[in-house]
Amino acid sequence: PPPKEELMGTSCPGHVHFASLPNMWDRTITVSSAGKTFSATGWQVGWCIAPSHLIAPVHQLLPYVQFCASTVIQEALARTLPRADEPFEGYNNYYEYLNSTYRRKRDLLGKALSEAGFAIPDYDKTPGGGFFIFARITPELKKAIPAERLKPPYSNNPAAPGGVVGLDWALCQWMAEEKGVLCIPSSPFFSRERAVAGDSDEFIRVAFCKQDETIERAAKALRGVRSGSVTGKNKPVAINGS
Repeated sequence: PPPKEELMGTSCPGHVHFASLPNMWDRTITVSSAGKTFSATGWQVGWCIAPSHLIAPVHQLLPYVQFCASTVIQEALARTLPRADEPFEGYNNYYEYLNSTYRRKRDLLGKALSEAGFAIPDYDKTPGGGFFIFARITPELKKAIPAERLKPPYSNNPAAPGGVVGLDWALCQWMAEEKGVLCIPSSPFFSRERAVAGDSDEFIRVAFCKQDETIERAAKALRGVRSGSVTGKNKPVAINGS
């Protein structure tokens, strides 16, 4: 098995790689994505690390899932990985730079969400991995949504769970049309049963894997959510996905 420190890495303090735990190397497949790691989602290529008895079935399956990965992109990735371990932009390596960059972007957007009236996780106490923030719709923010947005015809939407718009859908549609900021309702990330039961109503999902300029525009639009200002006439700013 690889050294424990190699599995754990140095750019994610507090993170313990599952394969580094006792007796877990022989039972773990670590899957990594070049598209996410190097902010190039169109590459559609990644890699797996695991003992040979787990990698062999992956090799057998791949030709039927992805017939032929781009040779050029595979070569680009092979050249990129060793360079990513070298000093980059004042950091010890690219991964430390990436970690710091996304923490800053997360905090910038998180501050704007808090000022708009959303509740966000305390990342000093809870996991902060990924590119997204699950923000809670507070009672104060709920009051800002026009009452008609939760009634027909707005409340009828075949794309919503059960065909009925919940609070998360109503808020996201209202913000897109009237406040000029695009977010994603949380219900698609819940089972249909839990979403219909209302468990997803209080949350929206926003992405911070964006240019700083986009986050700043989103912050400006979010500041108008609880006010009477209408910014939707301008081009909406999207923080709804990567």
